[in-house]
Amino acid sequence: MNQTGGHDPLRPGLMTSPRLIFGLPFGAGVVLHVMTGANIEPGEHLLAVMLGGVLVAIGLVLAAWATIALRRGGQHPDPARPTTALVTDGPYQYTRNPIYVSFASIGLGIGLILNSYWVLGSVTIAVLGLHFLVVLREERYLETVIDHAYAGYRENVRRWL
Repeated sequence: MNQTGGHDPLRPGLMTSPRLIFGLPFGAGVVLHVMTGANIEPGEHLLAVMLGGVLVAIGLVLAAWATIALRRGGQHPDPARPTTALVTDGPYQYTRNPIYVSFASIGLGIGLILNSYWVLGSVTIAVLGLHFLVVLREERYLETVIDHAYAGYRENVRRWL
């Protein structure tokens, strides 16, 4: 907020860190899994663990790739910081939110590795939290700061996948 009590137009006005918005429900899912021991009963758990490992690896690579693209574009990966330019290369040419997609990929991978309904369900809640509490606010912010360039980008690149 600025001195007049309104939102600072140079910042996206996020309520809190996207890591926290994703991490709280995800962490709750892990705790519930540990407390209840409720597992999915797939025919082949080894296959789920392998797929989970692949999803975690994809998520880690995607997060690193997105961070590198942001830094090369002169932007900071912290969404609470002001945005001065639109980054459209690297993973940003495929999704407008590659770091949040990486969160989901890592979360789903961990859910599969743990064989947990709780963790997999918590990822859905976490992604919904990101969508409504972060992504929509960031998009409104980018529309005001970058205007026409963002409108064209939004028309050509998907929000998620």
